[in-house]
Amino acid sequence: MTILYFILLIGVLIFVHELGHFLFAKLFNVKVLKFSLGFGPRMLGFRKGETEYVIAWLPLGGYVKMLGEDPNDEIREEDQGRAFHQKPLWQRYIIVFAGPAFNLIFPTLIYFVFYMAQTTLPPSVIGKVFVGQPAAEAGLEAGDTIVAINGERVRYWEDMQRIISDSPRKPLKFTIKREGKTFDRFITPSEEVRRDRLGLEQREGRIGIANYSEPVQVGVGLPSSPAGRAGLQTGDQLTALDGEPIVSWSSLRRKLQRSRGKSLRLSYLRPGKVISGFADLRLMAPRITIVDPEALMKKGRRRYETGLDSAEFFVAKVEKGSPAEKLGIKRGDRVLEFNGKKLHHWETIRMTLRSHLKAEHSITWIPYGSTAPKTAKFKLAHVTYYDEYKQKQERYVFGAHNRLIREFPPPVPIEGRFTYAVSQGIQRTGEIVGVIAIAFVQIFRGAIPRDTIGGPVMLYHTAGVAARKGWDHFLSMMALISINLGILNLLPIPILDGGHIMFFTIEAIKRRPLSLRAREIASYIGLFLLVSLMVFAFKNDIVRYWFK
Repeated sequence: MTILYFILLIGVLIFVHELGHFLFAKLFNVKVLKFSLGFGPRMLGFRKGETEYVIAWLPLGGYVKMLGEDPNDEIREEDQGRAFHQKPLWQRYIIVFAGPAFNLIFPTLIYFVFYMAQTTLPPSVIGKVFVGQPAAEAGLEAGDTIVAINGERVRYWEDMQRIISDSPRKPLKFTIKREGKTFDRFITPSEEVRRDRLGLEQREGRIGIANYSEPVQVGVGLPSSPAGRAGLQTGDQLTALDGEPIVSWSSLRRKLQRSRGKSLRLSYLRPGKVISGFADLRLMAPRITIVDPEALMKKGRRRYETGLDSAEFFVAKVEKGSPAEKLGIKRGDRVLEFNGKKLHHWETIRMTLRSHLKAEHSITWIPYGSTAPKTAKFKLAHVTYYDEYKQKQERYVFGAHNRLIREFPPPVPIEGRFTYAVSQGIQRTGEIVGVIAIAFVQIFRGAIPRDTIGGPVMLYHTAGVAARKGWDHFLSMMALISINLGILNLLPIPILDGGHIMFFTIEAIKRRPLSLRAREIASYIGLFLLVSLMVFAFKNDIVRYWFK
């Protein structure tokens, strides 16, 4: 089946590209002699009017043959004025540019379909506020709804996220709705610096909020503590205390303070074994236990300890061979500090590591069953691997992870789905065009390894993998390759569309076309470059798919 997916992928993209040339040639009354999908001998075809439509045996390209493209073409009397070279320069520009342009427009249509199928989006409701971040300092709370930023209406989380991300260190006026009341807060997003997949620095604004909330999941570090003796384990989700629902840690703390050492009847849910091979799905078993707080004297005051802490600070998984494992961190350990500061949220670790991939960090933790903290320094491990598409990937690994249940507010219907789909389709395509254009530049500069360049074998393998993952993946891959094809064809290399555009630009400046000899020499150079690129890509394919 892979060969069929490959032919479908290549066939559609070639058709889209050549259709651009064909339609505008017809629009400007240029005589089109042949529309061919593929090169080499004809496999199928028919003639309609003055144009021959052909499917050739070698499906690695295509062409639209127009009268007058070849200087040796004989122009009959009835065809005078219909030859390509007889058309005004601006029309020739458009005809040639239309092929790559259609390859750049086509993904917009694919993304439009994807976004049209989407009916709801996460609302701009705050689920969690991180301590010490700009939002917390401005007094924002979980449950607040952000309705506007700098007077611009905000309805969806992604709109709010985009504005904040684009505004590091810029004061923003947030209009907040809380319990039916509306008020304003001025917040300046902090700046997070990180490197993207191309190795380029990205500066993004952050105010320290999330659109999810977390139920009260407990962490138990000492089996001898009241919580440990009651049978509670890290990851258990508390649901009620003495019959009263528990909805947050703050409500639990208030209830514990009121209990004054009395026995506590806790209802909770315990995660069972994973029941799915593709997601962390677990059955939650309901249970009840009694916790008897211990009275302790601290600074002349009596306090009651339960041994209950948030599971957010407890390690749930450690990757083998990772820096965390080498430090001796194990499942069940509690992290106290990170880089010398008290840890308020595990997200602090993720954000710090993402922004400082090569720096040295320190971590302080208490091993499970102990009360003595340990401190150690570490650097992230740089790991390279090949994904399912046989593309080289890299990541920086710490290796210690927590596990929390996340709850999201109900999504809201998308207002104006058609205009939303159009704008998002254009925006998505524009973002990918920018990334790929930068990637081309980085490859030529040597900043991105040239072994990332692939040829027909890579396309064949990619088509099969994407198709097996589903039509959404296949169409997304088609959109991505279409953009690559469009940008590649715009490179100023003779034989490619970009080379013809370069010739037209020179003609516009000199007010006369290049000589036939100059164009022939440039075409030979372009052919040499193109063949060299194809050989290099094919060599990469052989190494990638047969020797790795």
